[in-house]
Amino acid sequence: MTKSVLRPYRTAPVGRIDAQTQAFHTKLAISLALVSVALLAVLSLVYGPGNVSTSTAVGSHNWYTARVLQQNTDDATPTDYTSYSCHYIFDVTTEPGADRCQFARECNLGDGLWAPFVFCGSASSFSATTWTAILSPFLLFWMVLLFRMLGSTAEEFFSPALEMFSFKLGLPPRFAGVSLLALGNGAADVSATVAAITTDPVNGYQLSLGALTGAAMVIGSVVSALVVLVAGGVPCRGALVRDVAALLVAIAVVWYRLASGTMGPDSITIFLTLYFVFVVLVLAADVYHRAVVLPRRSRQADDRERERELAERRRVEADGSAVPGANPAVGPSLSSNTPSHGLDQFLTALSNYDNDPRTTGWGVESEDLADDRPVRLHGSQGILHGHAPTPERLDSTTEGGIAHHYNMLEDAVDRTCVEDGSPGFSASNWSGALQDGYSELRKHAEQTWEDIVYNADVGLVSKILLIAEFPFTVLRKATVAIPCEGYYVRALVALSLALSPVWLAFYMYRSHDTNVLGTAFGIFWGIMVLAALLVLRYAPGGQGNMALSVATPIALYGFVVGATWIDTIADMLVSLLDFIGIVLRIPGPIVGLTILAWGNSMGDLSANVTMARKGLANMAMTACFAGPFFNILMGLGLGFGRLAAQTGQSEFQVSLSPSVVTGFLFIVLNSVTIIATGLFFGEIGTIPKNYGYIALTLYTVYLVTSISLQYSKYGQEKEV
Repeated sequence: MTKSVLRPYRTAPVGRIDAQTQAFHTKLAISLALVSVALLAVLSLVYGPGNVSTSTAVGSHNWYTARVLQQNTDDATPTDYTSYSCHYIFDVTTEPGADRCQFARECNLGDGLWAPFVFCGSASSFSATTWTAILSPFLLFWMVLLFRMLGSTAEEFFSPALEMFSFKLGLPPRFAGVSLLALGNGAADVSATVAAITTDPVNGYQLSLGALTGAAMVIGSVVSALVVLVAGGVPCRGALVRDVAALLVAIAVVWYRLASGTMGPDSITIFLTLYFVFVVLVLAADVYHRAVVLPRRSRQADDRERERELAERRRVEADGSAVPGANPAVGPSLSSNTPSHGLDQFLTALSNYDNDPRTTGWGVESEDLADDRPVRLHGSQGILHGHAPTPERLDSTTEGGIAHHYNMLEDAVDRTCVEDGSPGFSASNWSGALQDGYSELRKHAEQTWEDIVYNADVGLVSKILLIAEFPFTVLRKATVAIPCEGYYVRALVALSLALSPVWLAFYMYRSHDTNVLGTAFGIFWGIMVLAALLVLRYAPGGQGNMALSVATPIALYGFVVGATWIDTIADMLVSLLDFIGIVLRIPGPIVGLTILAWGNSMGDLSANVTMARKGLANMAMTACFAGPFFNILMGLGLGFGRLAAQTGQSEFQVSLSPSVVTGFLFIVLNSVTIIATGLFFGEIGTIPKNYGYIALTLYTVYLVTSISLQYSKYGQEKEV
């Protein structure tokens, strides 16, 4: 079978830029930007002006655009365009001029288009298309930078906290992946789904379903295909089968409830319960494996060793010497005859491990990644950082055998953020704390800048992008608290605690049109400034690490702030892609099915492909299906739940459009295909590299089918 291999161990100073990682992010960002541009160009040629009737395009805009708005054209004044979706700009304002300029600034409830000034020319000046062509170099560069920042934000400012939570909670890494990691990666998608449903009760759920099914197909087919291609094949065992089957069940349940025509409290309860049951099932399987299976197999190994020694002693006594080539074990092993109960087999299959040396199953082999030791993804020793020790080096630095694995589980978080005999020490007084803080900030800023500009290992293109990204790097470092090993800088933690409330206030106003400035915000900001001063005064400096009791709540807070950064960058990318689609006059439904679904899935693609490249293809494949499972159930459940609370209604009328049904069908087909490929074709228990091309082909067929339905007679009748 295909096995993932960890990268060779190499050392590097903490915080130093890794050239290989930067090159990967740069190549991936450029590739994604070029693919997006090529897709936009093709769609513009096929569905641009003259190729699609205006009535058809307008009729389909209402639920696939970036925002779904009720079209109150009868009540709106001639000069008020806030109630219109921005995709109507060429339909409502047929001629260039002041009206089109105003529309570009006011559409989407006042948010307007990404660059409204390109629509403000007169008939005799540059058109929006001409302006976009002139700005195309900048637009392409900005697109590449946004794609790159999505990956760097997830890796450097978001995942460290998730890693710490998995150790703190004592959770296996893969369980953290289907719970905390799913929460992190899907928070923005769930938030967008809830907002769409509550903003437009009539059509919002259609937007949500279109976005969710589109993203599920991108992640489940395109991203999984890239993971398989990068890894050269991945195992198809218990964890993957479990998560793919869970997604199948979720799609079946959602499909059935929507087909019933009503969405009520029972449906909401089913959606939310189904996700939590899945999480509990995964947790139970992993806890059972660690608490029952591992000790039992340790005893079985001891029994086999004693049997071997006893058989050897008897053989020596009988023959006077050992028989060359004889089997050292005489008779059946007591442990090998131990019956496996159905519950044991069931929970072991659902867990992520298969450490029984006598059997083969769907668990991950224990020799490398699933050796029941916590897997560190990030930080100076994280395998995604490129500096990770191989399993051999890990073993060479530890003592003991089976018992040591349990010690590692017990003190994993201490080794993550607290070192025994840490050389760091706190400041002796407040004056010294302020001086040390200033010195640490200046030193860190200089080191970061010099490592970007003067690092000979970093390629020219990566260096240019890093320099362009530097202002955003400074802002992220100044607002996202990261107290974990490999990232910890005392002054940065203090500064981020003090400035993060300002960022959160800006985020709430920009993304949710909510002004949080007031007495409560002032109190919150004061508390955070006080916390920052205490960190600066009492936290260890230098190479030291914060105490766990202090680092944990700070990491949790940083996790929340990091999620807002990912949401903001993703929203900026989607706004840019949507703007280009509008300028090229690509119909809204097509933009939603292709470009927006593509852009909304970029965070998942970057993270999962990175894990596959670093030897965690099995975890990456799990994330490709556990993520959509979380997004669909939690997004719809929380969205309709919040809508019920706002309106006081207990039930809502719903329907299934042909495009959504197509999405459901292809998600099911993709899930069945990947399970069948891994379990019944080729090398049993392995998804071969060639499957990547099959998945990409399946996604292409899905796109063609969905787009065709948008303009079929049946689709128009259902969606207008």
